[in-house]
Amino acid sequence: MRNRALMLLCCCALLVFAFACGGKYDDAVKVQEDFIDLAADYVNEMDAADSAEKVAAAMNHYADGMEKLAPRIREINDKYPELRDPKTVPEKLKTTTEEQKELMRDVSSSFMKAMPYMQNPDVQAAQKRIAQAMQGVNKN
Repeated sequence: MRNRALMLLCCCALLVFAFACGGKYDDAVKVQEDFIDLAADYVNEMDAADSAEKVAAAMNHYADGMEKLAPRIREINDKYPELRDPKTVPEKLKTTTEEQKELMRDVSSSFMKAMPYMQNPDVQAAQKRIAQAMQGVNKN
């Protein structure tokens, strides 16, 4: 799960550079904001989860969001290939990288919350959905 979270971090890190930028990157900003909202909701839901049912619900909510965001993230990555190289990103956008990294650490930690419930079929199915949604970010 850590590798999957890191894969998502790499994909989303490309968008983080556009987070504070206006004009040309407005669409990238919107996708990034939507991702940040989704990830924060997931972390909060997982923190509050105290049963397999609640863990599965939180994971499914995250998967729902990622399934919707994946095509938008791919579109932004294709539209703005210059954001993939940190050397070509404006300096003022680099400051948002830490916020993104911290959020992804929280998401990764939240995946660990599911461990005690991994024998539950609903939790297993939700985990599979998240993995598939994350893979959807990189589909061509």
